[in-house]
Amino acid sequence: FFFGVCCCVRRFPMARVADSVLDLIGETPMVQIKRLNPNQNVQILAKLEGWNPTGSIKDRIALNMIKQALGSGELCPGKIILEPTSGNTGIGLCIVGIVLGYRVMIVMSEAVSIERRKLMQAYGAEVLLTPGKEGTDGAIRKVRQMVKDDPDKYFFPNQFSSEFNLLAHYQNTAQEIWAQTKGKITHLVSALGTSGTIMGISKYLKEKNPDLQVIAAQAERGHYIQGLKHMGEAIVPAIYNRKYIDKTVLIDSESAIHMTREIIQHEAIPAGMSSGAALMAAWSVVREVDQGCVVVIFPDRCEKYLSTSLFDPRKDLPCLLDSPEYLKSYSYMTQSRL
Repeated sequence: FFFGVCCCVRRFPMARVADSVLDLIGETPMVQIKRLNPNQNVQILAKLEGWNPTGSIKDRIALNMIKQALGSGELCPGKIILEPTSGNTGIGLCIVGIVLGYRVMIVMSEAVSIERRKLMQAYGAEVLLTPGKEGTDGAIRKVRQMVKDDPDKYFFPNQFSSEFNLLAHYQNTAQEIWAQTKGKITHLVSALGTSGTIMGISKYLKEKNPDLQVIAAQAERGHYIQGLKHMGEAIVPAIYNRKYIDKTVLIDSESAIHMTREIIQHEAIPAGMSSGAALMAAWSVVREVDQGCVVVIFPDRCEKYLSTSLFDPRKDLPCLLDSPEYLKSYSYMTQSRL
């Protein structure tokens, strides 16, 4: 007892000591969304990928793509790992490169948050910037040209077309979700970027339960949600396959930012912008079903967005739960309309 209060210490088994930071990738926690759940008959669970070493789900694919390249001989001593990215994959590749002894060069749009650029530079990567108006597509075109000009100098993991992107989620993330929910998951909601996350997880979960519904949160045209794509205006990733998605919800930038701030302030989860987009799409699901277990992927953390409009103090917005009419415009969009 301490000052009249019973102090009980929970005893946990001694945690293992990892050989390197790469051994800490994956096995991320899952938490219930309670305060931001508009239908308490439906369980909403957030898969917290920001708990990976660099704070994002992209650590998983960075490790998997490089391991496969080493095994196949595509990546050999002396080659530079070169990748276009909106930030998170590049940061993940940085730690993989450090541990395995490879230089990393990142090409990214100058429009991405300064925090991401500084993180990669802190990890020792060389960062090349492309015009902000071209978005990540501009970075992709730049890398393709660099590899074409000097193919022996670089190894290009190419997250947008690598099967090892989606396999990282098929073999790991999806199996974690199935185990954590004890197979009770009824809906998966994930934002669309490279599409590797939703493709890999969907493939595995639908093999386990063909009735499971997969919902994609896709950014609207002209958006500024970092890391996401609108498939109608961007270079479509080669690994993207519509058959693994049942429904798509279009999310605008302001709504994603609004929901992200709600997550931070009401659930105390330090989520990034794409998490807000995903939870907004999940609300469309929750409002239309009577029961179920909805798993939402929260891809990264908010610390990488401190300089963005996500933390603009001038935006004093009402709580979404107090504004039900705010959601009326959000409904499922058929694939043919996207």
